[in-house]
Formats: sequence, structure tokens, C-alpha cells
Amino acid sequence: MRIKSLFMLRGQTRFSDCRGEPVCSPLLSSMSFAASIIILLCFHSTAWADKPLIADSETSVTDIIQALQKQKMRDYRDFGGIAEDDPPKIAALIHFEIDSATILEESKPLLNKFGQALQSDKLAHSTLMIAGHTDNTGTNIYNLALSYRRAESVKNYLKEQYGLTEQRLIIRAYGEGEPIDSNDTAQGRTINHRVEFIRID
Repeated sequence: MRIKSLFMLRGQTRFSDCRGEPVCSPLLSSMSFAASIIILLCFHSTAWADKPLIADSETSVTDIIQALQKQKMRDYRDFGGIAEDDPPKIAALIHFEIDSATILEESKPLLNKFGQALQSDKLAHSTLMIAGHTDNTGTNIYNLALSYRRAESVKNYLKEQYGLTEQRLIIRAYGEGEPIDSNDTAQGRTINHRVEFIRID
């Protein structure tokens, strides 16, 4: 049975399942209660954000269009019993100069595919959020600012090269707050400092 919540009742620590039914009726010792809290905190601290489809050099313009079409909802999330659509999104592994928002030339072919996709008939009237993410190298404040500048750099590139309007592209910075892989490895950090395109219209 999956345990959902931990609560206090008249000085007793008890577990409840998803229906609120008690699972453990005896009073837990202070030691077992502390251990339970530690376990819950450990699970919380290692949680990663949902991993989106990740575009790379092999991704086609058609792949990007399909990922961002409204009928391509990936799944549903349940918030308090209310199902909500998860918006269509796709991540792009855009590479920048170190500690900079300057896009490397090697990443421009991939950005060009996004520009072509957003010019297509199927996405021509869509509005997208460009979300900047980083790994955990550096401070939270620094990474938040860096992720904003990089998202802004991607937005400006698409505006200049493909004539996309200001109103269609909205910037949001997440910094290191939503990793989708481990920051303990070089490969994981490379995936985490990404740019996501999220359709919001």
C-alpha cells in the first residue's frame, strides 16, 4: 500500500494511505519518527523535474512541430484530484560560451530548425515560453541570471533570423531549480543547462 501522508494525532505519529485510512496504529518512537522525516526529506531533495523530449542535431523540423502541437499532450498531472494538461514542450541542448549567453556556432543549426518549425503553418500562431535552465555550478542567484540571459539570447536569435514577433516568445528563468538529470556527472550537467520551448497559447 502506498503511503501518502504523515500526520500527528493527539501526540501520536501515524501514517495514512491515499484514502486517509490509518496504516500504522501504534505510537512510533521518537527515533523512528526522526528516521521517517529523514527518509521523506531525502526523497524530496533528490526529486527531478519531468524529463521532456530533448532535441539534438538529429532532431528534424517535423519532430519539433509534432512535439509542440496541442494534440501532443504528453501526460496528465493530478493536483488535488484535478487532472491538468501538461503543456507541449521540447528541450534543446543549446551550447553557449562558458559563463556567457553567447550562442556557439555549433548550436545554431539546431536553433534554425526551431525557427523553421515556428514559421510553419501548424505553429505560425502559437505563443511559446523560452525557459532557461542551468546546472548547479555557481550560486543560485548567478545561475538564475545566467539562465535568463541565455533564454533572452535564444529569443533574440529567433527574432532576428526568423522574424518572430516579441509577443510570441516569452522568457522565463529557472536557474538550477529544475534539473532533469544528476548534477554529479558531466553528462548530467550538460543536459541540465538546457533551453526549453513550452507552448502556452
